[in-house]
Amino acid sequence: MRFGIFSLPTYFPEVDGSLTEFYEHILQLLTDSEALGFDVAWCNEHHFHPYGGMIPMPAVLLAAVAARTTRLRLGTSVALVPLHHPLQTAEAYAMLDQISGGRLELGMGRGFMKYDYDTFGIPWDEGQARVYEYLDILQAAWSERPFSFAGRFYQFHDVEVWPRPCQTPHPPIWGAASRNPTSFEWWGARGFNLLTVAQHFPLERLAGTLAQYRAAAAANGHDAAALQVQTHYQVYCAETRAEAYRTGKAAIERYRGQVEGAIPRGNNAFTPPPHVPFEEMIEQARFCIGTPDDCVAILERARTTLGLTGVDCTFYFGGLDYTQARRSFELFAREVIPRFRTQPALAQASA
Repeated sequence: MRFGIFSLPTYFPEVDGSLTEFYEHILQLLTDSEALGFDVAWCNEHHFHPYGGMIPMPAVLLAAVAARTTRLRLGTSVALVPLHHPLQTAEAYAMLDQISGGRLELGMGRGFMKYDYDTFGIPWDEGQARVYEYLDILQAAWSERPFSFAGRFYQFHDVEVWPRPCQTPHPPIWGAASRNPTSFEWWGARGFNLLTVAQHFPLERLAGTLAQYRAAAAANGHDAAALQVQTHYQVYCAETRAEAYRTGKAAIERYRGQVEGAIPRGNNAFTPPPHVPFEEMIEQARFCIGTPDDCVAILERARTTLGLTGVDCTFYFGGLDYTQARRSFELFAREVIPRFRTQPALAQASA
């Protein structure tokens, strides 16, 4: 199973310090993940709020990580492509792929903050359709020179996009789906890898939508067993369960509070999942919080239930100070990741 470190920063200046210090800490964790055995550094795009808004341009952060690493894959989880012009996106991420020596993993999705769409002047109801059209444009821009395109939202004639990506025919593309079964089926039908979130629903419910994803892939001639599926986890790993739960619960509550503060802006269309007590979320393996043994058990349950090929882990969130996040990050790398490196590959879940 592949392990990624994931950055969706929740900024609390009273704990995190200045923005310069905060960025230094984010970059240090992402950069050091290479030496500690992680496979991918992922970052998430958000705007206009301390919830995630410290990474409005993932390509900029990942370029800095690329300059500090040699092996680590560089991923967007996710790039909010409908908020940008597709030709500029094609240029920026092809450039990142080139300067990193072909290490880009491009995850894309609509996101869930309607306020961002309102601010950029993009109709919220068009978001998902724009993602799908965007995908066709990126693939054409990266493989044809010149290329033309006539779609619902974008039209281009004899455009040459420079540079092309380093990877051919293009970097791996991941689709994001977390709530809508139709999105799971769409990405499966087109044979793209999938990024999802374990937190929103019980694993058994998520397993059902992943089964729809894999069925759609198989029905459209793709090898479902070859597709990669990974989910996001918030992680706090500590030597004792009492410490993990005490500190991890406080971070989760601060994280939830910041999300709940960001969502209402602009009459947001996103309805958060029902609130589930922290202890139930742990019991249902929807957070990865506990001792190293606890974390292994949680991830093994998710791996078996969902047929995961990877997880991406957020360590620096919810007002955890850098020392706490760093200690959890290093303990997880030292005690959890190696126990999955020695396991054989898992057959796909059949749920």
